Amino acid sequence: MPLPFQPGTVLRSRYRILELIGQGGMGAVYKAEDLRLTGRLCAVKEILPDMGGQQADIAQMQDQFYREASTLARLDHPSLPKVSDYFTENGRELLVMDFVPGRDLRELVDEARQNATFLAESDVLDWAVQLCDALEYLHSQDPTV
Repeated sequence: MPLPFQPGTVLRSRYRILELIGQGGMGAVYKAEDLRLTGRLCAVKEILPDMGGQQADIAQMQDQFYREASTLARLDHPSLPKVSDYFTENGRELLVMDFVPGRDLRELVDEARQNATFLAESDVLDWAVQLCDALEYLHSQDPTV
């Protein structure tokens, strides 16, 4: 597994890494600044390949990455971050998408648990409606996403 990008690293002469947002077995997500569109923040998602694969497997994975990235870039829904760019740099597959500020659901649930409270029912129902709306949109695409 490659080392995470360090803050200040510039990718594709355009995206300056500001910080690592999260990391897992499938990759890492960074908050970045778009140097071409001044003031625009974005999320750069690194997709980590299976390093045990043969060269032919890696080439097939890269082809699949570009097909999937092209599909994601065509999606346009208010509940989905917009993918604006994708590229390979030094053998690392990267997606650039909207940066969505704020806390994620895990943080909200953990905070409620620590405070021995529950999430507001109205909030949970609102999130469920947004999720169902996004899923309906994704499943209406051809091919289905």
